[in-house]
Amino acid sequence: MFFLLATPQYNNSQSNITKVKVHLRNGIAEIFDQHQDLMGKVENNLIEIESFSENKIEKSVFVLQDAVFIVSNQGLNTTPENKETTVYIYAKNAKEISGNTSFDAYVAEYEKKNGELAVETEKIAQENAAGKGQTLTPKLFLLTEEVEFLKKVVSISKNWK
Repeated sequence: MFFLLATPQYNNSQSNITKVKVHLRNGIAEIFDQHQDLMGKVENNLIEIESFSENKIEKSVFVLQDAVFIVSNQGLNTTPENKETTVYIYAKNAKEISGNTSFDAYVAEYEKKNGELAVETEKIAQENAAGKGQTLTPKLFLLTEEVEFLKKVVSISKNWK
């Protein structure tokens, strides 16, 4: 099985995947080779993948922001003899939670973005006090989304270890 995770800043593609576990609104879908074609929204922003390499099973967990997934049996190469099951995940943002990733790095990134959000919020509060009346800027909106996502990443990675 082939796996592709794509975001605007990050791409991860892997082959030799044995299972993908996707958390949906009405439960968990476990996708194996020759799974039926399927698409949907990843609800709680969490997916797990298992791959088999060098005689051992490796697991990876990804925290996603606003993700959709597609399962296709057509594969990347559409020749009749090569119909590999492929799982495509498209997300706004993704962070991998595994033994390679540092919990402290995610905490530092969260604290940095949270500080930037506090500065931007203070700036807008000062502009409102001066009568300029700007309540929500695109930068504030994006920073708020990033802080909420990183908060979820920190929480999940803390519980995952």
